[in-house]
Amino acid sequence: MRVTEVCLVRAIGRSRSQMATDDRELAAAARKGDEEAFASLVKKHSGGLHRAVARIVGDDAEGWDVVQLAFLRAWQRLDRYDSRWSFATWLYRIGTNLAIDLIRSRGSREKAHQAGGAHILRVVGRPSTPSDELAHGEVAGILDQLVESLSPQQRSAFVLREIEGLDSAEVAAVLGCSPTTVRNHIFQARKILRKKIEDQFPEYLPSARRDHNAV
Repeated sequence: MRVTEVCLVRAIGRSRSQMATDDRELAAAARKGDEEAFASLVKKHSGGLHRAVARIVGDDAEGWDVVQLAFLRAWQRLDRYDSRWSFATWLYRIGTNLAIDLIRSRGSREKAHQAGGAHILRVVGRPSTPSDELAHGEVAGILDQLVESLSPQQRSAFVLREIEGLDSAEVAAVLGCSPTTVRNHIFQARKILRKKIEDQFPEYLPSARRDHNAV
């Protein structure tokens, strides 16, 4: 199957008043050449996929580039989709792999992903407060610096599990590894981020921990 990027862009913006809700039915129709069915899948999943990959690659515009390429790959490879599994999981695996490839291609120029500032506070064990919400932009900027120390796999697992809310089995299916490996990636990511925060931004630690570190 072949589809031009122009058609794909149009599909992302196309509305459909009565859209089928079963991804497997839509995928089956798209596999037979139904572009409207594929457009429904694009419309249904493009927002969530973009949210995840933009956080992984650290750039909103590049995130949309990854999304378009992911849907292009999905269209071209629909014959490989196994309907026993979730279409969304298959799609996220394509998108995440593309995002990881993009990160690796940057080398020393790779950017940090934009994740919610509240996650820094959760990593160090401090509950969020209204004043923390006001400082969200500052905290997100700090995370931009810290996440550079995570590997692409750790970053992807952290975003998909901790921010997007996928369970460990779903993340494992996306990343092509075991749930145990996912949990290890997340454990290591949190450990690395916590240490970086303690060393570089102790003001974000709970007061008891700040006092302990100061001794």
